[in-house]
Amino acid sequence: MVLTSSDPEPFNAPIADTLNQLWHPVVQQNGCVFKPVEHFEVAMLNLIFHPNINSTSIMRADVLYDSSIDSPKDVAISYEDYETKEKEICCEIEKLGILLRSNRVEGVRIKRRIIREIIPRNQDKDLPMRQSCLLLSGGAGSSSILFLPHGIESPESTPYYHPAVSGILLHYTSTRAHNDANTLQLFYRLFSPSPETVALPNRLERTALRLLATAYKHSLGVMNGYQKRVQHDVVIDKVSFQDTYVSLKRRYARDLVSRWVESTDPKKHVFEDLAIAAFLMELWDARYTEKGCAKNNISFVDIGCGNGVLVYILIMEGYTGYGFDARRRKTWEIFPDLVQDCLREEVLVPYLCLDTDMETGNKGLIFHDGKFPEGTFLIGNHSDELTPWIPLLGQPFMVIPCCSHALSGAKYRYRTSIELRLESAPRHNQQKLSTYGALVEHVAKTAHDVGWVVEREMLRIPSTRNAAIIGVERRSGDDMGRIWTAEDIIRREGGAAGFSDRVVALTSKKPRSH
Repeated sequence: MVLTSSDPEPFNAPIADTLNQLWHPVVQQNGCVFKPVEHFEVAMLNLIFHPNINSTSIMRADVLYDSSIDSPKDVAISYEDYETKEKEICCEIEKLGILLRSNRVEGVRIKRRIIREIIPRNQDKDLPMRQSCLLLSGGAGSSSILFLPHGIESPESTPYYHPAVSGILLHYTSTRAHNDANTLQLFYRLFSPSPETVALPNRLERTALRLLATAYKHSLGVMNGYQKRVQHDVVIDKVSFQDTYVSLKRRYARDLVSRWVESTDPKKHVFEDLAIAAFLMELWDARYTEKGCAKNNISFVDIGCGNGVLVYILIMEGYTGYGFDARRRKTWEIFPDLVQDCLREEVLVPYLCLDTDMETGNKGLIFHDGKFPEGTFLIGNHSDELTPWIPLLGQPFMVIPCCSHALSGAKYRYRTSIELRLESAPRHNQQKLSTYGALVEHVAKTAHDVGWVVEREMLRIPSTRNAAIIGVERRSGDDMGRIWTAEDIIRREGGAAGFSDRVVALTSKKPRSH
């Protein structure tokens, strides 16, 4: 059902003129097919915990207090001071009769109180904002969510990511009679009284339509049993990752974008590598700090490092390692000498396939045999022909597959049957895999078969090719199936004939833009 707006009904009369001019009904959806108020409440709680669904300018919300879990004394903020303000506004709602319109009951009841801190994506432009989110009830068949920002006294002091109002009320009314009488309404509480004849600014109206549309859509999804197909933040905590990402972005993004010398989109590539660096730093801290400082226990190699931005960030953050690629990039020259010394023009020809025919001759190329010191962490970010090889090289790794290739280096489309999926990595959606999904499953299966405990993460990067496959721990072959050797895998895949010549040919081609 497509959401449509209609003129909201007037408030119950009689009411005080001041309140009538302070609270404005903005938009209303009639004929809501989701009936129990629980559908609305479950959907709205999800939107409270994930405000980024409503605005791309918001990164996340940190919940500071939840009355279903905490007591006021557990909150490290002035909870009691704002509780008085909440009660005053609830009294306004009660006087207006918004929640009591279809229910002959008296009093507005606060069912649940959540205080959250909204964290904007760009904290150089906007500061975080605390907000009360109150689940209100005026009786059976009626439910509302009231949003009240803390410390915002005027439109001028309102952050960009929040409507310039002092409160937002989403009200759902359900009847037993028929769906046509079920309504979803949105009200604004202005900072100062304004006659209803005065039109709201266009941005406020557009925001109201979007908020109501999202609430309607997600309530309908709850009714239909919708489940997310993609799960983020499985391996690394979202808050830790995002905090590290914001820190890196503040220190590196502006400079890198301003000095970009490639023909590709600087923001896309810079922000993507900043996010990958943040993820790796949090991953290493989580997995290696038991042995001491992660920076002292990690040595990395970025295989197929491309523009070198990821290597630059990690080196500047104090990690030890280097990157190599078949072709030198112009971007390498903008980095300091410390980083340029860690970027190498080399071609990976793994020792595992050196017995295949190699007709390259002596072209002045430098080859890397794929042998690394024990414990070296290998990174393969959209490394294409090299991606299926990385789990076979015997070192901990993270690969982000992109284009699909076989071990021979030739383009190859893997089977898309769901039977290829690892039992250790179930999926909510058991439909046929996409071509990209089949590639991801194949690389994960290869890693599992050679003895890695496979972990997966859908990275928060500006790319649709964002599946990360991670192997840090080794598994035993006792109860998780046979452990194959790398040579077994190569034979099973039909060999690697032609790989050497194909990767050498890359040195004379234009670099890919991904």
